[in-house]
Amino acid sequence: MRRITGALAALLVMVSAAWGADDPMVRLKDHTLSYFTPLSGSITRVDGKQVAITPSSDKDVMKQGMRIKVLRDGAPFIHPVTKEVLGKVETTVGKVEVREVSGGKAAGTIVEGEAREGDKVRIPATKVRMLFVQDKSIDWYLADDLYRKLKATGRIELVDTNIDTDDEARIIAEGKRLTTEVALVLTARPAEKDTLVRERLYWVSDGLRFADTEARVDFGFIKDLKVGEEFFSPRTGEAVMMFDLPFSARFVASADVDGDGRDEIILSTGTQIRVYTPGVDLKLLWEIKGTVSDRHIWIDTVDLNGNNKDEIVVTSMRDDQVISTVYELQGAEFKKLWETKNFLRQFGNGLIGQAYSASDGFAGDVFSIVRDGGEFKAGEKLLLPKGINIYDFVFLEGTAKEKLVFAYDDAGFLNLYDDKGLRLWRSAKWTGGFVTTFKKPSAATYVESGEWSVKDRLVQRHREVLAVQRNALTEVAKGLGYKDSSVSAYWWNGFSMEQSVLIEGIKGNILDYSFRGDRVVALTSPMMGLKLGNILKGENPLGTMIFIYSLKGR
Repeated sequence: MRRITGALAALLVMVSAAWGADDPMVRLKDHTLSYFTPLSGSITRVDGKQVAITPSSDKDVMKQGMRIKVLRDGAPFIHPVTKEVLGKVETTVGKVEVREVSGGKAAGTIVEGEAREGDKVRIPATKVRMLFVQDKSIDWYLADDLYRKLKATGRIELVDTNIDTDDEARIIAEGKRLTTEVALVLTARPAEKDTLVRERLYWVSDGLRFADTEARVDFGFIKDLKVGEEFFSPRTGEAVMMFDLPFSARFVASADVDGDGRDEIILSTGTQIRVYTPGVDLKLLWEIKGTVSDRHIWIDTVDLNGNNKDEIVVTSMRDDQVISTVYELQGAEFKKLWETKNFLRQFGNGLIGQAYSASDGFAGDVFSIVRDGGEFKAGEKLLLPKGINIYDFVFLEGTAKEKLVFAYDDAGFLNLYDDKGLRLWRSAKWTGGFVTTFKKPSAATYVESGEWSVKDRLVQRHREVLAVQRNALTEVAKGLGYKDSSVSAYWWNGFSMEQSVLIEGIKGNILDYSFRGDRVVALTSPMMGLKLGNILKGENPLGTMIFIYSLKGR
């Protein structure tokens, strides 16, 4: 779901007005609409698959790449009483693509059905159903701004998708699955201090690309958009869905585990996995039962088989050992696909792993997981700064295409490293600590050996990284709990780190969250971990809550 508030829409109008004719997203919007401008005309010549088209008037401007319906008059429509001929029934018999335009007239090719001399052609004023795809390379705010501008025209019916790729085959397949007519794909690449945004348009029926254009975007324009987003960041009261769970959950994920094109919500109770479909209420679909000795420390989802069905990855502490298991829905239940005595985590379209140490927690290098036939094996190690472990980091694309490492340190601060391991930035504010921690074993009970922790989830959203910020009830005694939490976005502009708040004012503690498509699903616990009102009512005081937010087109 995507919403545009009146106040935010007004602010965006102000931003657009400030940039005026220099607004690059307005130019892209106008370019897109130019292929779907309503017009009419007629077929004046047919030679095999080639046709000549004459517009009805000078206002009917044709453009190379347009696809125009071919209509043919049928039987007359007669008034049942007066017998007066009111008109003729029109039947769609084909479709023509404009290949050349000269002197107001056009030459085209029949791409569907047929055409005869004298047939009418028309682009109707009905909405165009368009798949909107934004690759990871483009800044979220830019894509979102174009989305809003297209939606505001009332001419385009935009269809969302969870895929974030520029792979043409996948995009066309997704467009067909979602029954769209056109696919719009946005990518970006750095150009000195600016960004070049590339828009490609495809006809979904045959995968033909009919438009490919670029717009140069000034850094200041992006910054203005970010300021607007932060000013209108959603609070808990603006969640599009909220569920009060009658049990204590620890981790959350969103994924399409059954391949039906709709995301399920996956919850970990710490020992069990429960899969729900969200609606008026949460409907339990499947369970993956664990053992009483399990303590889940991470869950993830990833489509390892490329079959549009996500597997569930669960990492647990079990009897002082780490066990990671990959589950796949097969028929009516989840089956164990693979199990290993390593930490596992989703990474891109695959998995990465790291060994476990009973004394230090994490041990050795982080390595990729490769699949050789039906077996999973350790692959090449990832080049990471010293001390960065499997759950600490994400890779962030820099302005010069270098791979930057955005990571937590053990003290709970955020850091940015270049590809040589040199730290470029460290957050000034403590993020609030981590929920999952373990004491390191000590040779003597009176000696503290420290602890190791599983860091909070970092989510890459195109060129940004999302991270949780927890605010303690009191700075003096931080162990008492958290008064509220937020989700912030961090963006490296090549010189400094920009930060904006996406979701703020969540009471208590964000235990975990997931980001998929345009939705954030936040799993929270109340202040001090207790629902005090439930105690008075004699109900379970340890329940947790789910808030679902829409970040796109607010």
